Amino acid sequence: MVLLNEGEIVAGISVLKKSLPLPGRSIFYAPRGPIVPFDDQKLLGLLLEPLKGEAKRNKAVLLRTDPPIEEGHGVEEILKKNGFVRNSKQIQPRTTYYLDLKIDLDDLLKTFEEKTRYNIRLSERKGVQVRQANTLDGVRAYYDLYKETSARDNFLIHPLKYYQNIKNLLIDRGLASVFLAYYKEKPIAGIFIFHFGKKIWYMYGASSAEFRNVMPNHALHWHVIKWAKEAGYEIYDLWGIPSNPKEGHPLWGVYRFKKGFNGRLVKYIGVYDLPFNPILYHAFEKGLAFYKNMRSLIKKGKISDSLAE
Repeated sequence: MVLLNEGEIVAGISVLKKSLPLPGRSIFYAPRGPIVPFDDQKLLGLLLEPLKGEAKRNKAVLLRTDPPIEEGHGVEEILKKNGFVRNSKQIQPRTTYYLDLKIDLDDLLKTFEEKTRYNIRLSERKGVQVRQANTLDGVRAYYDLYKETSARDNFLIHPLKYYQNIKNLLIDRGLASVFLAYYKEKPIAGIFIFHFGKKIWYMYGASSAEFRNVMPNHALHWHVIKWAKEAGYEIYDLWGIPSNPKEGHPLWGVYRFKKGFNGRLVKYIGVYDLPFNPILYHAFEKGLAFYKNMRSLIKKGKISDSLAE
């Protein structure tokens, strides 16, 4: 759904509909949306009004949003004035690091933490090779590593078909890439990168427990940085760290690894919900929390949330 002014798009929102186990009920989710100048109350109202009509027709309980707006710009108060409520449960990471790829490559390397620079050079000395692998065989090789990683670190992943669909829908359209790190011609680590406009995102990463001492993950990201700069991308979003990092957090190791690249810390405002039916909304939130806790307990043997703050 978009708003046009003299033929130009001035605001928009892409909404996913998910059915609930209640007769005819659903929820709306606008991933990383809406896109609108939030200080323009008229535009925001014009965008939400037809959406409320769609919500009524689809018996939607709520609209869930997580706009890519950094904290400290007053958008939180604007959303609250328009009926939104903050939700502490995140769907996507709200805190990340941005690497500025416009910086000269040698100067960029100098900004990395000393240990990160050392590990990049170590991987080169050990002979780690990184190759783009945008084929079904590449996706399968990545997935084999991902299954090992999820079993080792105790987190849930999608089935192979999900990543094959990414190849068909994004990789084959030039919007994503797979990179694999090889040691002695054996794939030992891999990453999925999404790219659009002037920006790239690190979305999924996997590695084998074998040969971790040759630092394949550092080799992968350094290769991707060089590849992205050559292709003209300007921002590398490392995609997801704890908002309040501390030892014991499920993503502590991820945080320490990404921090080594010394990017700019970016913290978005997080999830804001627009309830269409307040009674059902609160019931849904309680039910969803219970379901996620039980799923985590059954699958992992513990109640955990990697996006918890």
